[in-house]
Amino acid sequence: MDRPIYNLLKKLSNDGNYPFHMPGHKRNENFLKDFYEFINLDFTEIDETDNFHNSKGIIKESKELMAKLFLANESYFLINGSSGGIMASLMACLKPGDKVLLARNCHISVYNGIILSGAIPIYIYPSIKYNIPCGIDKELVKKVILENSDIKVFILTSPTYEGFVSDIKELSNIVHENNIILIVDEAHGAHFCFSNKFPKSALEEGADIVIQSLHKTLPSLTQCSVLHLNSTIVNKDMLERCLSLIQTTSPSYIFMLSIEYCQSFIKNNLNLFEEYAIFLKEVRKNMLYLKNIKLVDRDILKDVNIVDFDISRFTFLINSNVNGNYINEKLKEYNIQIEMYSDNHIIAISTICDTKESLEKLVNAIIKIDREIDVLKDFNSSDLNNRVINTDSKLISIPGILPRNAFYMEKKRIDFDLSENKFCGDFVTPYPPGIPLLVPGEIITKDIIEKIKYLIKNNINILGLQDNKISTIL
Repeated sequence: MDRPIYNLLKKLSNDGNYPFHMPGHKRNENFLKDFYEFINLDFTEIDETDNFHNSKGIIKESKELMAKLFLANESYFLINGSSGGIMASLMACLKPGDKVLLARNCHISVYNGIILSGAIPIYIYPSIKYNIPCGIDKELVKKVILENSDIKVFILTSPTYEGFVSDIKELSNIVHENNIILIVDEAHGAHFCFSNKFPKSALEEGADIVIQSLHKTLPSLTQCSVLHLNSTIVNKDMLERCLSLIQTTSPSYIFMLSIEYCQSFIKNNLNLFEEYAIFLKEVRKNMLYLKNIKLVDRDILKDVNIVDFDISRFTFLINSNVNGNYINEKLKEYNIQIEMYSDNHIIAISTICDTKESLEKLVNAIIKIDREIDVLKDFNSSDLNNRVINTDSKLISIPGILPRNAFYMEKKRIDFDLSENKFCGDFVTPYPPGIPLLVPGEIITKDIIEKIKYLIKNNINILGLQDNKISTIL
């Protein structure tokens, strides 16, 4: 009873549910059998074990192997997740007062990096379809750069949480013509490099810095990520200093072992990625004719600035009177735990560590639930855009108060219902996926209030609200 974390995790590990969620190793011992001796390998930095922040021996050698595998100029281990790499990148490339262009659907770690760097953010909104953030309009990027010639960095997320990929190659050309650094949060796309049936990685498409979460889609422990540098315009020394500043001075060799194991596994099992990708296409074919739980496929690409999508990411739209929480609970009856549910869609993450049997189990469960909710359906509208209030109608915005200034200002908590037109004092973020609806310094609008209420009604976990109170700036 004195180990509540252990007790619950032990219970969950034996409950029979199959994980269609992170981490990518899926607790599949076949992919981790060489890794279970880790307790005897939990070392610290002694003479023989190199130094994480000034690597010249085994850690340097291991990072070089990683860079070679991913075709990067340099690769850096991130032992506190992709968030650390994102924040360090922004701090390295921006000074207080510099302008940064960022997609408004970025992860909360990007906004934390803005606060740490003291930069001035210009938010560019992605295209929206089915109330899901999609790609970034290239012409809009050109317009913003034309009006703000002093932008230093452009950062965006690709693939998105739902698996949608923006035109990184063209965006790279646009920003580099203006001497702007391109940083891509590719946390959910670490597997892209290893089969041509997946989208091209941002590494191939010209990004300067690419951050990938190995643990999301590959066999690696949670919190294990990598930053790739492929640039001559990024100050490498400054980047390395910022990585040291952000990451712990007591680095976990277990995490480094996990990153190295992942690299070795990929190198020695490239054939498995092709087999996996082929099977994924077969799996997707079996779900193309669903009526009420629609599998997102190539039809999503039209008119939303998406050039590709990840076939390993199962994003299902719900065209019924039930919501994502309902489908989530029904899947649990089939011993399936998904990654995420929202009001009108759910996400199941597949990785190379899934078995054919597990994927077939998901297909069969989805087909059965799809048939069951046909009886429950009580309206004929196929317009999924009407399922929630669309708060992303604007294209570009600058916060009323800069995030760094807002972070340090005095604040008070007030009733959420009375917060309209106030300046937000903290992040308000649905989890997952961790994309803030409100960032410190933004004005709380009526539309945002209604959207948050809608999400709460649909059992979506919202961080930043406590007892129906929200932080506002005095």
